[in-house]
Order: sequence, then C-alpha cells, then structure tokens
Amino acid sequence: MKKYMLTFFGGNMALRYNNLEKAEKEAQEKHRLAWGKWMSELVKVKHLEVGYPLESDGKRIDPDGTQAYHFPDTTEGGFMVINAESLDQAAEIAQSSPIIKNGGYILARPCGEIK
Repeated sequence: MKKYMLTFFGGNMALRYNNLEKAEKEAQEKHRLAWGKWMSELVKVKHLEVGYPLESDGKRIDPDGTQAYHFPDTTEGGFMVINAESLDQAAEIAQSSPIIKNGGYILARPCGEIK
C-alpha cells in the first residue's frame, strides 16, 4: 500500500475546529460522533495512518524571519495520511468523509518516498 495525504477544506465553518465549542451542543456531538465513527472505521481496516484538525493561529517562516500568522478559513482545516492501493482508492475513501456531507471538499495526493 502507498500513503496518500487527504487535506480537508470548507464545510460548515461553525463546525470548524476553532469554532466547534461555540456551536450548539447537539451539533457538536453529532459532528464529533460522525468524525469518530469514520476514523474508527478507517483504523479497523488499516487505512488510517495519522490525522489532525489544524488550529487557525500559527507562524509564517520566510527569508525575512518568523512572524505570527492567522490562517484564513479558506485554507485547509485538517489533514490525514491514509494507506490505499491507489489514488482512486484514496479518493473513494475520502468520499465517505463527514466533511463531504457537510459541504466541504478534500484534496487527495500521493506521498512521495524519501530515497
């Protein structure tokens, strides 16, 4: 199997990681349950390697130095590395993600190997 990175964009911004605590309790629970169930299923079939939501505040590092940076809502909200037989299978796995049902989208791309 090869590794693929899934990067999550969009969806309901009220349910984004930094906003989730502000959402209604029922919406929070439904959102967490959907993601927990999906990720648990991926673990069971050995597709999930690692994944995390991303916070909005970070640092920008460039030739001029390091400075505080706030990532806009238009950037990725999280990522996951999965194991799949092909890019088509990675896309099929991504299609069942809760973010798709929530109006968002996913970019899937193969991870290269360090040689």
